[in-house]
Formats: sequence, C-alpha cells, structure tokens
Amino acid sequence: MWRLSVGELLLRNADRYPDRPAIQVASDSGLESLSWGELADRSRGAAHQLLRLVAPGATVGVWAANSVAWVVAEYTCALAGVVLVPLNTSLADAEVGDQLHRADVRLVLAAEDHRGRPLLDRARKIAKGLPRAPLVLSLTEWEERGTVTGSLPRVSADAPFLIQYTSGTTGRPKGAVLSHFACVNTARFGMDRQRTGADHEVMCSLLPLHHVGASVCGVLVAASRGATLVTAPRFDVGRLLGLIESTGTTILGVVPTMVADLLAHPELGNRDLSALRVVMGGGATVSPGIVRDFQRALGVEFVVGYGQSESPQACSTEIGDSDEDKALTLGRPSPHREVRIVRLGTPETAALGEPGELWIRSPLNMTRYHDMPEETSAVLDAEGWLHTGDLCSMDGRGLITFQGRMREVIIRGGENVYPREVEEVLETHPAVAAAVVLGLPDARLGETVAACVQLRPHADPDPEGLRAYVAERLASFKVPRTWRFVSEFPLTGSGKVRRAELRGEFASSGRD
Repeated sequence: MWRLSVGELLLRNADRYPDRPAIQVASDSGLESLSWGELADRSRGAAHQLLRLVAPGATVGVWAANSVAWVVAEYTCALAGVVLVPLNTSLADAEVGDQLHRADVRLVLAAEDHRGRPLLDRARKIAKGLPRAPLVLSLTEWEERGTVTGSLPRVSADAPFLIQYTSGTTGRPKGAVLSHFACVNTARFGMDRQRTGADHEVMCSLLPLHHVGASVCGVLVAASRGATLVTAPRFDVGRLLGLIESTGTTILGVVPTMVADLLAHPELGNRDLSALRVVMGGGATVSPGIVRDFQRALGVEFVVGYGQSESPQACSTEIGDSDEDKALTLGRPSPHREVRIVRLGTPETAALGEPGELWIRSPLNMTRYHDMPEETSAVLDAEGWLHTGDLCSMDGRGLITFQGRMREVIIRGGENVYPREVEEVLETHPAVAAAVVLGLPDARLGETVAACVQLRPHADPDPEGLRAYVAERLASFKVPRTWRFVSEFPLTGSGKVRRAELRGEFASSGRD
C-alpha cells in the first residue's frame, strides 16, 4: 500500500501530469478547469494562508456545493495538515451548529449561497451562537492569489485527513475519522476495479462533495491515477449527458436514481457517449433488468460498490460478474479488507447464505468516531473488527448480498423478515420500478410488513395483485399487508432512502 498523504499524492500528480486537467466543474457560465500543476500551485499557496489562520491538526469545515474551490479546499487542508470537515448543504442550522461544535471547527469556508440558501450568512449566524465561535470566510474569496514561498509542514500518512459525519438516518450523526493513509489507499484500490484501460481516465461524478462517495471515492479515486474529475454543483440529467459527451468521460459515478433518470431521458440515444466504458453505482442495489438495460443502452460495464463513512468502498462487484450478481450483490471485499458475516446475538460466523451482521477489519477503516469513545467502542472491537450494523449474507463464491440494516429487520410474530428479500421480489414485478419494505408497529404481532412502491410509467396501483405476486414467491409472514404508492422516495445526498420519513408518512396518512 502507498505510504502517502493526500497532499503528497497531489504533488506527485503535478510532477507527472502538470498540464493534464485535474478538475473540471460545469456551471451556468461554462466549464471551469484546473490542470494538476495549477491545482497544486493554488493549493500550496492557499495552505500557507490557511496556516496563518489555524494550526496544523485543527479542523476546517467546508459548506458548499461542488466547485473548483471546494476541491482546492480539500487539497489545501491536506497540504496544511488540518482536518477537513465536510458539511451537507441540506442541513438545518441546528444540525450544522451541532457538527461544528462537536468537531471543534476553527474555520468555516462557506459558499455565498446554494439553491437560494444563503450559506455564508447562515454560517456566520450559526458561529456566533457556538461556545467557541469559529472564523467564517467565503469559500470563493478567502484565498489571496500570488506567489508564496517557504515550506509546509510534513504531514504523516497516519494523520487524520477527514471527519466524515454519517448521514444520520438512524440517529445522531457521528464523525468518522479517516486517515490520509486510509483515504489514499481506498481510492487507489477503488480505481483498480473501475479502470477502462485508457491512458488518461476521465471520471464524471455529480455526487455531492460533502459525502465520502465524492470527497474520497471521487476526488481521490481520480487522483490515484492522475485522472480528470468532472463534476457540477447539482444533478441534472440533461447536463450530465452533455458532460459525459463533451469531456470524453470514461468512468461515470452514479447512485441508482441517476441510472433510472438517464435511461428515461429522451436525449440518451442522441448523444455520443462512445468514450464511456464503466459505470460505478453505489448507495443502494438496483434490479437486474435495470443493469441489463443500462449496459445495453450505453455499451458499458456496470460495477456496484458498497461502503460506509466508517469504511468507504469496502466491497464491489467486478466487470466480469453477471448482471444478476452486479444487481443483487455487493460483490467481494476490496483488497486489504477482511470480512465476516456474524450470526446475530453470537460471536459465531454465520453459515453460507445465512443473514448476519457484516464485520470488516482493515487498516483502511476509520480510526474512531471523533470525540465519541463509547460509540467507537460499540462498533470497533478489541480485535479491530468494524461492526457495520448491516445485515448481509455470503455465498460459496464469496459474493456478499445486502439484506438490510440491523435496525430494519422486521420481527413479525417472532419471525424475522429481511426487507431486502421482499424488495427484490417486488422489483421483479413488471409494474414495479422500485420498492422499500419496512416494519410498522402492530399491537398483536409486534410489527407488520409494509411496502412503499414506485411504479413504472403508466402502471396502475394494484395492492391485491402485488400481494398475490409476493405470496407466490415468499412465505406468508413476509407478504406486505400495508401498501403505499409514491412517485419518488425521500433520499439522502448519497441516494439512500430515508426510511424513518417513510414510516412517518404511513403514520400520518393511515394505512392503505
């Protein structure tokens, strides 16, 4: 593995590919671009300025949509030896204040606004209300451009690089601390499974940079091979198609909702996407039909990855896997990761095919949750195993299948129902585009099975027909008794369904 800091990786690319584009960001005014040489020079200068404001080891928050300035800030923090704290642009003020306070952020770099939200003004107001108020500066105006001389601190590969707050869909967000070593090598091995064979890869990902799927599995995956990263401040399917065509994208990073939008776009067949070879999906599983349709429509290979903030890109499928394996499994562990499937309530390894908790042991895992020792000890045991909280099973080929979150297991009358198993059956029905299965409180059974269904265009809601379809394929206790039909699911920035929000919608509207 590489004993490199993120800053050293940047400087190595600047030396090897000084004139090659490193970052290209689409905006209403065109495509803003920096070469590897320009990115290194700008980040070096900004790092000197940053160290006039904070000391090495301090925490710096970035609150903005995707931009060249965001990427510069990421590398600036790396070179200065300060710790990056990405902030989700969708968070409410109280949530931002909580994360700034718990991470003891000393400087916030915020965009002026995003989608009508005045982020910079809000950040200043939030900071004033904190016990130890951080300095707040404009992300696009804080740098003083010009020649800067002198040396920067030596940053150890083992030093913390990133505090990545979890999505918070099942409780208070926790700050996963990831080292330079973990992020650089996660990126390196992630690219190894995606490479198309091109001498110069162009990777396009519109995932938000406040998420580890972009700051590590986008920015640094591209950096690991001196590739060009193409992004934009927000997802728009028409703009994405234009970017893939105009930049000669070879690798595309998506979440499943983007896949469906791309397939449905009327311009898909009119674009020259011939350079595109690999599409990397993550955040949720997709149906085999969608995988087949996507590969056929674009002439590409689809690869599915799995990870958490605590262990990014821990597993993935490979280009040669079948469509069913790509759609229905998480693939095999990435290099330098050990995995176990552990029988619930015991320390025993589960049998092949038996659902249990996925454990991961790797030097590429997080080192801890920031300032949360009890929460850290609850998920990182004395032998170094990360207890992911995800239910998975493994087959005889070593392929891992996601079964759901441990908190999502439905216990109906003493029987365990794994939501993903029911969802997969529903998603084979020709009228169903996607399904989310969850448990609702029930006075007699403890919980009952409910399904929230997104139908394909022109399909009619038919709960009785869907109930009969599932009953033919699964045990009766797994069949949903309550149904809702929606046009779309509430999602996190990383494309995960907000199940708690769906439960609330069932409760507020009554059961169908």
